[in-house]
Amino acid sequence: MSFNEQERLLCYNGEVLVFRLSEGNSVDKGPAKISMLHVRRMVFDRETGVFVQKSTGFFSMKEEYSHLKMMCCDCVSDFRTGVNLPYIMIQCNKENNIFKYFLLFLHSTNKFEKCLSFRLGYELKDSVRVLNGPLVLWRHVHTFFYISSQTGRVITVSMNFSSIEWAGEIENVGMVLLGPKRCYLSEEGCTQKPSTSDYATWNTHFCVYSLEREEVISDTYIIPPVYRSVITCVHACAAEIVNNQLRMSLIALTRKNQLISFRNGIPQGVCQLPFGDPCAVHLMDSGGDLLFVVSFRSNDACAVWEKNFQVAAKWEKISSVLIDDFLGVGTEQVLLLFRDSLNSDCLSSFKITNLDNLNYSSETLDCNEDDLLDDKQANCYLVIPPLERRLKVSVYVCFLLLPFWISAILNEGLNI
Repeated sequence: MSFNEQERLLCYNGEVLVFRLSEGNSVDKGPAKISMLHVRRMVFDRETGVFVQKSTGFFSMKEEYSHLKMMCCDCVSDFRTGVNLPYIMIQCNKENNIFKYFLLFLHSTNKFEKCLSFRLGYELKDSVRVLNGPLVLWRHVHTFFYISSQTGRVITVSMNFSSIEWAGEIENVGMVLLGPKRCYLSEEGCTQKPSTSDYATWNTHFCVYSLEREEVISDTYIIPPVYRSVITCVHACAAEIVNNQLRMSLIALTRKNQLISFRNGIPQGVCQLPFGDPCAVHLMDSGGDLLFVVSFRSNDACAVWEKNFQVAAKWEKISSVLIDDFLGVGTEQVLLLFRDSLNSDCLSSFKITNLDNLNYSSETLDCNEDDLLDDKQANCYLVIPPLERRLKVSVYVCFLLLPFWISAILNEGLNI
């Protein structure tokens, strides 16, 4: 990717969307630069085993801004229709350190729609989250703010979070934030200044906060206190209100490179991950078996079975991990894109698998000797049970036929 081009990938309805932001010279305006946002829709052709381009679209950045940057892209629901749509968030620099941000929805016709825009006197960093609505949530200094297409103005989150580990919607509650509440000794009636280690412990009281009600929904049945200081990322699998009590099933990544599942505040399983510094986890429904796909900052990834919390597979040197039904079979697969995957025409280096009977790869042999050894060992375990059954049947048959064989032998001897 050149210095004046940026690319982001996203999956949507089995397609891979490739966004590219580039600057070029305008023919009509001479040396003036006009930034263009392009999108390519890629679909997987099972007959040829490659990704092919389905359609393209573009959006012209006519505003006279400089240093355009793609912040993030994903899929969120449009509050007007409730339909999930792909979006991309763009940052523009203006004079006097004014930054403008806008979100674009991408429709099925490849037309971009500007659904939200706002200006700030500071630059947003990596803490930006885009939620259903769309609603943009971010942190500046020690305070969280948000703006949505419905409110149209920046609103300060009244809860004093030290961080937000998860944000999403709960039925009959609306948008909620989950994270550790910032606590100080003064709240406990003590004026002594805490040490760094003490602060790390006191600063981990998790709670769930409702944006609409502007109140704490619950600070129990979430994560036990003993785990709160090591949690780095949370993904809520299910949440509901039962008898005025919040019930949540969630999985969490820890600083000890573990994946832990919780149900109503009780740990259900722990998996030691094969790589260090996990940063994201997503759920994959492969059809009957659920898996958690974990990404690492080292550009590695792994999959963990939900049923027994054992590592199902691990991959190295991955540039992107996408989960969708790329094969059109009604269940999900994981698409692993390797570092050299993107070029102007296709996705050149990839692997698609459901960790069972569906496996497609851009390489004819994409496994090393260790992988082959693991496969052979797995195949041995698959072969042994049938052999055992056959052996048992043979022994049983021999036992039944033994009297007939003895009688035949004796008769033969008498004839002699």
